[in-house]
Amino acid sequence: MDSIEGKRGEVRYRPPFPPTKGLWGKPTIINNVETLMNIPQIILNGAQWFSQLGTERSKGTKVFSVSGDVRRPGVYELVLGSTLRELVEGLALAERTKMIQIGGATGRIIPYEMIDSPLSFETILGAGAVTVFDESRDIIDIVYRTMEFLAEESCGKCAPCRQGTEAMVEILRRFSQGEGQEVDIRLLEALGSVMMLSSMCGLGQAAPIPIVDNLQYFRSAYENRIDKN
Repeated sequence: MDSIEGKRGEVRYRPPFPPTKGLWGKPTIINNVETLMNIPQIILNGAQWFSQLGTERSKGTKVFSVSGDVRRPGVYELVLGSTLRELVEGLALAERTKMIQIGGATGRIIPYEMIDSPLSFETILGAGAVTVFDESRDIIDIVYRTMEFLAEESCGKCAPCRQGTEAMVEILRRFSQGEGQEVDIRLLEALGSVMMLSSMCGLGQAAPIPIVDNLQYFRSAYENRIDKN
């Protein structure tokens, strides 16, 4: 909203929330295209028809953009509750998958062993961007480059995000060069917790998510990069 008003693109303090005081001080409703595209179908077919699609808490369908190490990248629409395997192996034809990131740059990163997870908001789903990484990929290199991008994208208004992303970049750089220390793992965990709790907007709150998942599912990759000298 600040960008539309010609100001520097920074997050606003809330409250007041946009429906009360938004663009140019007027009540503003913000929705993305995917939300709006459901409205004509609901009007034509009725709310009961729509509520029969999906899971108990995740209704309707969702559009997924699949990229990465797949033979058929593209955009696919599935009923919510379909499995991740149906999407990445059945439609996108992924092979030798090592891990999958769901929800874009700040999305969750899960190992192949979780490929039968249902695609719903109560399980693993956030946004619809899905990136597949095969067995040739280096998990630390992936999150290092992702965090560099997030540090660049931070508006800089709040310290947890502004300084937290930069600190994570430096720690991940050490691991990528085989210079990590045992304390660095604890620092990543503590910093991630602070950023998720205290950042002003979704970027800072979600930036640590890939790191948190990394340390849960691929911790050995970090332990193997600790400098023993």
